[in-house]
Amino acid sequence: MERELAERERLAVLGQMAASISHNLKNPLGSIKTILQVQLESAELPDSIRGETKMVLEEIGRLSAKLNQLLQFSRPAIRGGVVVASCDAQVVAEEVSGVLRHEAERRGVAFEMEVVSGATKLAASSEAVSEILSNLVVNALEATARGGSVKVSGSANGDGFLFAVEDDGPGIPENVREKILQPFFTTKTQGTGLGLAIVARRVAEFGGKLEWESPVRDGRGTRFRVSLSMRS
Repeated sequence: MERELAERERLAVLGQMAASISHNLKNPLGSIKTILQVQLESAELPDSIRGETKMVLEEIGRLSAKLNQLLQFSRPAIRGGVVVASCDAQVVAEEVSGVLRHEAERRGVAFEMEVVSGATKLAASSEAVSEILSNLVVNALEATARGGSVKVSGSANGDGFLFAVEDDGPGIPENVREKILQPFFTTKTQGTGLGLAIVARRVAEFGGKLEWESPVRDGRGTRFRVSLSMRS
């Protein structure tokens, strides 16, 4: 009980900090992004500067994504009772695929999404499932070298529904396996360490189960599994 109260207090402080960061950084970033987008529309812009402008826009997008992650994690988890919600697993998976397929192409990673059609109504919100899948897929893409592959599958599994996200990257080192779900822990030079922590919280919010294994085969690869309840 004391540990839970301490966590709530810590997250409350984090939430205030995140809101302040968002207010002070997102508006200027939005203004910079708009100015650069207008410049790109000019036919007189030299090609050399056009390339650099696109690169700056991409970096602004990364900064905005990291701010959003901080805000997502600082949001208080829903505690007590059962969260009533539903969504179609196939529809959400297709939306995530549409958003992240371009990122996979940019990285030179083969991306496959295969969710079995039919009874795919989940007892979870579409926003939560999208957040879970998006974070897992982004994490997998970042772990996979050019020429590698990331596969997402989804199918009914008994009374529930199982999503699996698998990559053929180098796998998770032995010395960090106990820490990967901890908030703010990351082995990436530009990571926030919140992606997997957000996944774990959102899965728990809807009474689901999160498992992972690494390596998957031939000493490489990582596979995350998310089990969620289905609605009749």
